[in-house]
Amino acid sequence: MRFVRGRQLTLRAVMLTSVAAMACPTILYATSSATAPARISPSLQEIDIDTWGEHARTAKMMLILIQVAFMLGAAKLVGWLVERVRIPGVIGELLAGVLIGPYVLGQLIEIPLGDHWAPLFPAPVSGEWPVNEVVWSLATFASIVLLFITGLHTDLKQFLKYVGPASLVAVVGLVAPFALGACVVLFVPSFNLMASGSHEVSAMVPALFVGAILAATSIGITARVLGDINKLDTPEGVTILGAAVLDDVLGIIALAIVGGIASAGAVSVGAVSMIAIKAFGFWIGLTGLVLFLSKPIERCLTGIRYSGALVGLGLAFAFLCSAAAEGFGLAFIIGAYSVGLGLSRTEMAHTLMEKLEPIGDFIVPIFFAALGMLVNVRAMFASWDVVIFGLAITAVAIVGKLIGCGAAALPTGFNKRGAYRIGLGMLPRGEVALIVAGIGLSRGIVGEVVFGVSIMMTLITTIVAPILLVPAFSRGGSGLRRPTEKTPQLPTASTIPGLDVAMPIAVRDLFVERLLVAAEAAGWQPSYENADENIYLLRNHGDAAQIAVKDHALHIDASDTRQPEFAALVKQVCDEIASQVRGIEVRNRKV
Repeated sequence: MRFVRGRQLTLRAVMLTSVAAMACPTILYATSSATAPARISPSLQEIDIDTWGEHARTAKMMLILIQVAFMLGAAKLVGWLVERVRIPGVIGELLAGVLIGPYVLGQLIEIPLGDHWAPLFPAPVSGEWPVNEVVWSLATFASIVLLFITGLHTDLKQFLKYVGPASLVAVVGLVAPFALGACVVLFVPSFNLMASGSHEVSAMVPALFVGAILAATSIGITARVLGDINKLDTPEGVTILGAAVLDDVLGIIALAIVGGIASAGAVSVGAVSMIAIKAFGFWIGLTGLVLFLSKPIERCLTGIRYSGALVGLGLAFAFLCSAAAEGFGLAFIIGAYSVGLGLSRTEMAHTLMEKLEPIGDFIVPIFFAALGMLVNVRAMFASWDVVIFGLAITAVAIVGKLIGCGAAALPTGFNKRGAYRIGLGMLPRGEVALIVAGIGLSRGIVGEVVFGVSIMMTLITTIVAPILLVPAFSRGGSGLRRPTEKTPQLPTASTIPGLDVAMPIAVRDLFVERLLVAAEAAGWQPSYENADENIYLLRNHGDAAQIAVKDHALHIDASDTRQPEFAALVKQVCDEIASQVRGIEVRNRKV
């Protein structure tokens, strides 16, 4: 009881300290005689030598560091709080971004920077991006890390098995919300009037652009939720991920068509075909090339014996391919996911996932906090007409994805439970919808009202999807009409006692790694789902085995017919390690 009370006091102390740290700059500002400059934009371009003196660069860097500190602290604290009431932590990270962002508290909290003061997150005016380039770049890096890890986690065999259903879900999931959104704007006169950015364009153009905004799907949010609940490799999980990737490619084509109509009043079939060929060709080509070269890539990365080389070079490869994807018109994250998927069958994939986990824990919350900071609360509630317009667009956005994608999943082998999960997984719009809306606003195709409506739709779909998706999976039950026969999770009962392998703890992890590699070479498929508990399940057709690591020993359980096989594998690994140890030679250094 004393421990629990002490823990609660500690948590309260952490919360109070964090709140005090966040409030401190504002209190200092209230008691200071220094004055803030006339206005600072989110890009921080006003912090220059002419205005701020020779320390302008240092002041800008200080502010960016404080911004990142607030984003990390707020994301972790609010994520922890919402998880205590059984809401996915990703929602807390998004809400943290909304709270400290430039539209709510960020513009009110003043930060001392030498002889000057500046808002934590300066408020943007019309047309300005709410986050500076450095922070947004960091958020982009975070999304690349998230999707690279997601690709590594994905079961490639399962992914290829469900690529057909994913394709149908992607097509219907784009067409249904696109058509519904366009029809709502086109046939409701008040909505069409609010949507128009310029009187020179036809009423059809803003309607089509709203449809393009609703067609987008954010793979990052769904990937995070599926990863948190260990459902990336389920039939529904790989279908959602595959459909979301295809959605991105199809969305680029749809945006090109709508943009062509808006600028020229017509569409060049040749130009659109080239965009489609380039986008699909690059995605399929990159995934296939990485898969084909996965073994040479693995030998190259693991052959460099330098501290952190595997993670550093792995991320460098993901960043390189992400940049190439953006160059071909796709999103950065598509390149990162394709690389991770291509390397998912390699032996180093598990090691990469383990080493990337703490990096992801640090940087990924910055991505979701940055998404939250894009939410303009005032634009969402500018008037009752805008609220009604936003709720109507949000309703068709949800119906289009939930019913459209769910209906598309039914004829491909999923039951109603599985179709519901897939529909929910395709709901989040995230930053993709806001970027498309921003393009329309900058070109004068849609008005500022549409941007506010897009923010409302994005926020609601992004929050609703994880809240409903987690219980949809936690209630259990297969999502397939004809569930595949479950492979036993534990080995069948054995009359022979299991194997206990005692060893020094210093070589334990090396021994486990070598044993899993040897077992895989012998036809076993290791599962790392419970690796954090030091339990490894291995499957071989209808048989299973389990390796449990505890202190100085390995406990191996398998069926009677398989026990001798594992005894031989243990001996093989012992001989390999012993041979390498015997190869150690001590010599006097030559002078």
